[in-house]
Amino acid sequence: IRRHGDRIEAREDPIALERQVVMGVAEIRTSLFAAIDAAGIPEAIASQVADILDGEVDFNRDLRRGDTLRVVYEVVREADSLDAPTVSRILAMEFLVNRGRHEAVWFGRGEAGEGEYFSFDGRSLRKAFLQHPVEFSRISSGFSNARMHPILKYTREHKGVDFAAPTGTRIRSSGDGVVEFAGQQRGYGNVVEIRHRNGISTLYAHMNGFAAGVHSGTRVAQGEVIGYVGSTGWSTGPHLHYEFRVNGDPVDPLAVVMPESAPLDAAERERFAA
Repeated sequence: IRRHGDRIEAREDPIALERQVVMGVAEIRTSLFAAIDAAGIPEAIASQVADILDGEVDFNRDLRRGDTLRVVYEVVREADSLDAPTVSRILAMEFLVNRGRHEAVWFGRGEAGEGEYFSFDGRSLRKAFLQHPVEFSRISSGFSNARMHPILKYTREHKGVDFAAPTGTRIRSSGDGVVEFAGQQRGYGNVVEIRHRNGISTLYAHMNGFAAGVHSGTRVAQGEVIGYVGSTGWSTGPHLHYEFRVNGDPVDPLAVVMPESAPLDAAERERFAA
């Protein structure tokens, strides 16, 4: 913003960014967060690892003492800034988990930085939907046709999956879509419903609150924070009740088969190999 005599003018200029590639190694002793903290790796890397390996690794049960994460990531900062650099994205990683190996490398597939993660042999790791809208949570109740309701005390369907987590834990949209509803619904308390493509919708209930800007008509991207774990409505403790619906019918989000990303074509595979 600049003053020109009696006038004030505003304009937007691109900020010059300095990019740096960083390598890190973390060995699991107790948890992924503790390991990366001990290794001096930014906390944001743990969240990215969880997203990349969503559905492949249970970070509460699968990790063992001695498991090792090797990661190459990019950080950016404003040129000449004294602020700490910000994590951009993981560029490549190898995670040895419970005698298994998980690999990922970022590969640009289009313009404007578009891309996704692939295994080292070229298999896409991108999922149409995240299985875990709450990172590092535990499943306290699964999808069931007959479950004893903890408050009503009679058997009824449980049309979703409950993820137990502390109040205030971030809830993420499991896929790209448009918010159909954000407000209160009787037993569900604070609720967000999102409409996705191909007749799919998702519901997030018992939220403590909504993320800024989330309301009916808001377009959200996969992994974007839409609210926070709470215990509103008919709830006995802080958790997320998550439903996955196909053409209006609820299905088990942990069992449904998701469509895979488009495979690399011949030209992309040549670039990928290089």
